[in-house]
Amino acid sequence: MMQNLFDVVSTNLFSILAAPNRAVYFRALMVLQACYQREITIHRSTLVTYLVSEMERDLYDFIEDEISDASDREASDAATSDEPSSLSSKAHALIRRFVETGWLQTSTDAVELDETLIVPPYAGILLDAFHSIVEPVQQRYNGFVYSVYSNLRTANDDRDEFMFQGLQAANDNTLALRENLRSLLHNIHSYYQNLHLRQEIRELLAEHFDSYQLSVAIAAYHPLKTFDSVYRFRPRILDILRNWLSLPSVLNQMTKSVRQRRTELDEPDARREVVQRITFIIDTFESLDDLLREIDKRHTSYNRASVERLQYLLNTDRDIKGKLVQLIRALPKVQSNSTSALLEEMRTLPIYQVKYLDSEALYRQPKKRVRGAPQPVVQQSTDDAAFRAEARELMERMNEIYSQKQIGEFILKQMKDSYRLASEDMILEEFDDFLRVIVAVVKGDESGVPYEIVWNEDKAVVSVGGYKIPLMTFVKKGAKV
Repeated sequence: MMQNLFDVVSTNLFSILAAPNRAVYFRALMVLQACYQREITIHRSTLVTYLVSEMERDLYDFIEDEISDASDREASDAATSDEPSSLSSKAHALIRRFVETGWLQTSTDAVELDETLIVPPYAGILLDAFHSIVEPVQQRYNGFVYSVYSNLRTANDDRDEFMFQGLQAANDNTLALRENLRSLLHNIHSYYQNLHLRQEIRELLAEHFDSYQLSVAIAAYHPLKTFDSVYRFRPRILDILRNWLSLPSVLNQMTKSVRQRRTELDEPDARREVVQRITFIIDTFESLDDLLREIDKRHTSYNRASVERLQYLLNTDRDIKGKLVQLIRALPKVQSNSTSALLEEMRTLPIYQVKYLDSEALYRQPKKRVRGAPQPVVQQSTDDAAFRAEARELMERMNEIYSQKQIGEFILKQMKDSYRLASEDMILEEFDDFLRVIVAVVKGDESGVPYEIVWNEDKAVVSVGGYKIPLMTFVKKGAKV
C-alpha cells in the first residue's frame, strides 16, 4: 500500500512556494541546492555566505514584514541596522523559514557547539528536480543504448557472479532511454501547441531557431536520426539476451545471484525476476520503432506548422486597415450584374467607387510587336583582290599617321627644348594623341625611335587630358638619364 506523502514530509513543506515572495524563496532553494552539491557539511554561516553572495539584489527587495514573524530572531541581527547586517539578518530569516517548513534540519555539534544544517532525503530529491526543471540538461540518447550494450557484452564475456548486476544496469539504462525518448516526444508536442501563442514574427523565429533547433533538433533529434546508436547496437543487444534465454546454465547462475541478494525469494520467484528483466529489455528495444516513428511524425508536423504560421504572419496585415482591406477584397464588385444576398447588403453600406487621375493613368500599355517570318541571309561573295587593296590602303593610311617618324616627331615636339618628358607633363588634346602615346610605348624598344622610356618603379598611372596613361619618362637618346 502506498504511503501518504505528508506522513513523510512536513505538512507545510510547499507553503513557501505559495507565499507572496515565492520567487525569492525559490531562488534561495536553488542556492541551497548549489551549496548542498558543493559542501560536504553545511554550516549555518556557510549557507548565509552563499545567500548573501548569490542573492544580494533579492535580499534588498525582500519585504521585512515577510520575515518579521520568524521565531527566535537573533538579537544581533535585529539590533544592527547597517547594510551588511541587514542582508545577513534576511539570510538568517530565510534559513529559519526553511527549518520551519522542513526543507532543512538542524544539528548541533556537542564538541564545537557549531550548528550544522542537514538536507533531508526528500528535500534533496525535490531540490534536484527543481534544478533540472529550470536548468535542463541535454540528454544524449546514444549514451543509454551504448551503456546497455556495454553492460550486457561485459556480462556475457565474463559469465561470472556479476552477470545479474550487469543485467540490472542494462535494465535501468533501458528504462532511462525509454523515458527520455518519451520526454522528447512530448517536448516536440509542447512546441507545436505553443505555435498559436506566437503573434510576432520575431518571437516565432526566436523560438524556432534559438530554442527548438538548439535544444531539440540539433541536441536530440538529429543525433537520433544520424549517429545515434539505437539501430547500431539493437541487433547485438537482442542477440545476447535471446541467447541467455536459451541457456539454462546462464539463467541458473543469475537466479543464484538474485537469491544471494534477496534471501526472501525462492528459486522460481528469483528466476521469474531474471526472465522479466530480460524480456523487458527485449520488448522495449523491439517497440522503439513505433516510438521513433511517432517522434518523426511530431517533428515533421511541427516544422510544417511553423512554416505555415510564419507565412501567415508575413502575409497578413493584422492592424485595422489591413482587416478592412481584406474585408473589402472579399466583397463582390459594386458594378457586378450578378444578384446575391451579400451584394444587396453591400449596397446599403456607405461604400462608394472613387476615380482619380494620376501619372499612371496617362500611361498606355505598349502593344507587343508581332514579328514576321525571318528572311534568310544571303551570303555575298567577296573579291579577294578588292579585300587586299582595301587592307593595303588602310595600312598606308595608318603609317602616315602612326609611322615611326610621325611618333618620334610627336614625342620630340612634346619635349620642346628639354631632353626629358614625364608622362604627367604631356598634352593630349584629342583621341589621336592618346593613340600616339600608345604607339610610342609599343615602339619604345625599336632602334629607330629618337627616345627611350624610363618606367616608374611603382607601376602607377596618371590622368592626362581625361586619359589614363602609365607613369613614365621619355628621354631623348644621347641625353644623360
